[in-house]
Amino acid sequence: MKPKSKVKIIVIMISILIIVVTILILFFFTDIFRTKKSAFNRYFKATAKSLQILDEKGNDDYYNMKKIMPYITNAEVIITSSNNVADSSIMDKIKINVNGKTNYKNDSSNYEISIKSQNQELAFISFIKDKNKYAFYSPQISNGYIGVRNENLKDLFIKLGMDRYIPDEINEIKFDKFLEETKVEQSHIEDYYNIFKNNTADNAYSKKNSKIKLDDKHYNTTEYSLSLSSKESSDLQIALLSKLSQDSIMMDFITSKARLINLDNYFSDINLLNNKMKERIEKLKANPNEAEEIIITVNEYKQKNLKTTIKINDNQISFFHIKEDDVETSIYSINDIEYKVQKTKEEYITRITSRKDDIEKYLQIKHKIEGSIQDNNIRNIMEIIHGNGIKTVTYSYTDTVTFTNDTGIIKDLDGETVAILNDYSKENVEPFVSSLKNKINDVYREKGASIGINLDPIFEVE
Repeated sequence: MKPKSKVKIIVIMISILIIVVTILILFFFTDIFRTKKSAFNRYFKATAKSLQILDEKGNDDYYNMKKIMPYITNAEVIITSSNNVADSSIMDKIKINVNGKTNYKNDSSNYEISIKSQNQELAFISFIKDKNKYAFYSPQISNGYIGVRNENLKDLFIKLGMDRYIPDEINEIKFDKFLEETKVEQSHIEDYYNIFKNNTADNAYSKKNSKIKLDDKHYNTTEYSLSLSSKESSDLQIALLSKLSQDSIMMDFITSKARLINLDNYFSDINLLNNKMKERIEKLKANPNEAEEIIITVNEYKQKNLKTTIKINDNQISFFHIKEDDVETSIYSINDIEYKVQKTKEEYITRITSRKDDIEKYLQIKHKIEGSIQDNNIRNIMEIIHGNGIKTVTYSYTDTVTFTNDTGIIKDLDGETVAILNDYSKENVEPFVSSLKNKINDVYREKGASIGINLDPIFEVE
């Protein structure tokens, strides 16, 4: 073979290789060869990744130590700034001191809080956790401890007219366990994605360019949407629920996760959940118009799912997640309530925001931990901002946590005057709680007025 022919063949082979590699890169790392449907499902499946931020890593030694070793907490809270609440010369004089003792193994803790303005004590509050009883006492509010027993809570809330989605008891939320999936469970979850794909028509999907603004930053995204009519929504729900009601592995998966985040028996009891599913299937078969119109939108940014929005009639749920440099942010919203979590190298930031009648209320906490278990000098440092419309107050919280077997006596409820709300009838507990809210509001506003602050009530009372 002539040298020129060899060179020509090599050039052709290299050209083909480049083309093949380019096609593979475009296929696996872009959406150029994907249909609207396949691109949508690719990013929709990534929605759950926004939850991984809730599994807080980096301070495991500290949190584990709190479960095996008693500790003493000493904290100080001061007001660093305020807007449209009171003059800074008044706010600067307010100081909150917190002293606490905790023994996790014995299921007991006692915290005493003193709120002062200069040398004048505005309020004193004592909190006690005694096994499954949680109670507080403030001499300005009552002549004894008022609390609840962490059992039969659903019955208590029914007495108070608030029976929706309340579990019988509230346990510690373990997000690391909530996010765990076995290989078998992952395989079953994949089956439901396939049912989802197979029961939605190609023409139900659309694509467009879209700009999203979050935290004062704009993102140019590609938006993929799935729109389902009532009939299409009904067919999809029947297919998914029919499969799920017969899938013992996934039913156990769902109910066990529901228990981990303290959802009530409608979600955490297999038999109750299964009956609800079967009722839903029969209702939809009888009348497909019972199903809600659904629009699901995913926004792709740099080949990742930036945001998923699910709109069901007038209700809207969204999941936003991005990781840029050393900052990771997730934002979850349900209609007018938004929950934001952000991680940096040093801080863990949470913010809850609600919007009603054009008024925004929020609570934001920036939290970092300094010190080490080895030196027994852990410090929690927080900046807490509370906003209500044009009013904002910023608090600085600093504590020291000392691990020791010598905590002294941890106060319990033995020998104390105690009113446990679970023990009262509806006729007694409902007016009692209403009266308690009014009393707290009155004392709160009265103490504020005594130092020149006009405070909004804590509770809304009908």
